[in-house]
Amino acid sequence: MRAFTLKSTRITLIAMVLLVSGCSLLRNSWSGPEQRMSGLLEQNSAGFTLRQCGADAAQPVIDNAELEAIFAQAAQPGQTAIFVDLRGRTDSAGRVQPTKVLRMQSQGRGCADNSANGAQWVALQYQPAWRAVLAANGLAHSDAERTFAPASVVTEQLPDGSLNARSLSGDLELWLYPQDCQDVVTGDYFHMHSVLLVNGERRSGCGYQGRQTTP
Repeated sequence: MRAFTLKSTRITLIAMVLLVSGCSLLRNSWSGPEQRMSGLLEQNSAGFTLRQCGADAAQPVIDNAELEAIFAQAAQPGQTAIFVDLRGRTDSAGRVQPTKVLRMQSQGRGCADNSANGAQWVALQYQPAWRAVLAANGLAHSDAERTFAPASVVTEQLPDGSLNARSLSGDLELWLYPQDCQDVVTGDYFHMHSVLLVNGERRSGCGYQGRQTTP
């Protein structure tokens, strides 16, 4: 009876060691922390691939229900490839696991669009056209007629994830809300909803996080 008990204990210990080792191997299969990725997302019979901006080869993308839903929403009829900007991880086999889609656009300049590089947040609408950029030097905005210089702002991050940036003069204010947003003209997807107030005039649009350190 004692021999049987010792044997059972050894088997249990071995199983626990294998389990812990397996979990460790799974953790170590991911190469580094979450990172920002952008490029051409293509859908085919095998699933999705992502060719990151400046890369020669496309990477397979691990199945993701959110990605599939947003692609179906943002892509034009018959479109099989679309620009995407997301956060995710890459495993040891080079596969991409998306964690958050920031924007997916069938319109625009794709990889040639560097608007996120010099911004903390970008808000926009296509029709009527306007854009606001919150960066380290303040809040700048533009419309179809002119571009205005950045204004110094006071920013406030709310507990629900919303962000407010208000100019010191009080005539310019940007609100960003953590709500999915689809442009009504293009169908492009963004992970934030935005409201820009200019001299009391309200302009609604979408928004996305830039690459600068956010306030």
